[in-house]
Amino acid sequence: MKVFVTGASGFIGKAVLKNLVNNHYEVTALLLPGEPENQISGTAIVRGDVTQPDTLSGKMDGHNAVIHLAGAVGYQGWKTCIIINKNGTMNVVQEAVNSGIRRFIHMSSVSVYGRIPNISIEESFPVKKIGDPYGDTKIDAESIVSGYASKGMLDLTIIRSTAVYGEGDEKFLPKLIESLKSGRFRIIGNGLQSVDLIHVRDVADGVLRVLKEKKSIGKIYNLANPHNPTWNEMLKTIILELGIPMPDKYISYRFAYYLAGMMEFISRFTRKPPRLNRYSIRLVGRQYNYRTDKIRNELGFTPTINLLDGIREYVKEMKKSSHDHSHNCPLS
Repeated sequence: MKVFVTGASGFIGKAVLKNLVNNHYEVTALLLPGEPENQISGTAIVRGDVTQPDTLSGKMDGHNAVIHLAGAVGYQGWKTCIIINKNGTMNVVQEAVNSGIRRFIHMSSVSVYGRIPNISIEESFPVKKIGDPYGDTKIDAESIVSGYASKGMLDLTIIRSTAVYGEGDEKFLPKLIESLKSGRFRIIGNGLQSVDLIHVRDVADGVLRVLKEKKSIGKIYNLANPHNPTWNEMLKTIILELGIPMPDKYISYRFAYYLAGMMEFISRFTRKPPRLNRYSIRLVGRQYNYRTDKIRNELGFTPTINLLDGIREYVKEMKKSSHDHSHNCPLS
C-alpha cells in the first residue's frame, strides 16, 4: 500500500512515518518548501503546502491512502487555525478525491467535545464549539471530511487524540520543565486531576492499527491513555529526575483562566504570544474522561506506554542531549 502523509515533518508525523516504514508501507511525506529532509529516511519526499491547493496538484496520484496530520501547533489565533485546520483540510481532501484516493485517515482532537470535565465522553458525545480557535476549527475540519464521506467519496476514519508528548515534543514538556526549573510554575487546582496525555509512539501505533483494519472505515475513535496519573504524581516524577524542589504554589482554576484571558487580550496589542492561554488552562486544569472502549473493543488497540515511564524517558533523553551538546560546543 502506498500512503501519503501530510504534516510529515511534525512531532506526530515523524513517529507515524517511522512506524509506516518499519511496517513496509510505501510512504510519501509532504514537506513544506525549504523544510529539511533529515530524520525522514525511507520515504519519498514531495514539496507542498496544505494551505496552497495549487502546490498539492498531482502530488497524491498513485497513492492508496492519505493520513492527514497537518494542523495548527501550539497556541494559535483564529486566522492561523482557520487557514491550516479548516482550509488546509479542505484542500487536502479535495486533492485526495481528485487523485481517486478513497482511504482517508483524519487526525482530529478531543478538543471538539468542548472540554467538558467530570463526565465520561464517548465518540457519540456531541461536538461543541466554545469560541476556541483550535477546537472550533477542528470541528469544521471534521465536518468537511465527513461531508465527502457521506457522499460516498471517501472511506474515512477520524481519530480524536488527547494532547501528545514524547520524543520530538518541542511545545508541552519543554515549556513545563522550563517553568519548573525557573520556579514560576503554579499547580492549577489541587493537582489531583489526571494528566490528559498520550505518548507519541502510542499515537503512531493507533494510526497504524486504524490503517490496517478495514473495520475502522466509517468510524470515529478517541485516542487517549485511560490510566494516566495525577498532575501531582507527574510533577513529582519530573522533579525527581531533575533534582529540583517540588512546586508548592497553587492557583485556582477560575483565577488562572481569568489571568490567561487577560494575557491573550494584551497579546493582541503586543503581538507576542501570551505566557498563559485559556486553551492550555482548559487542557491541564480540569478532570477529563475520554472513553477508549471503542478502539479497544473494535480494533484491539490499547496504549502501552505508562505516562510516568514515558516522562522519565523524555527527561533522561533531554538531560543526555543537553550534556552531549555542552561537551560538543567549542569554547568561544
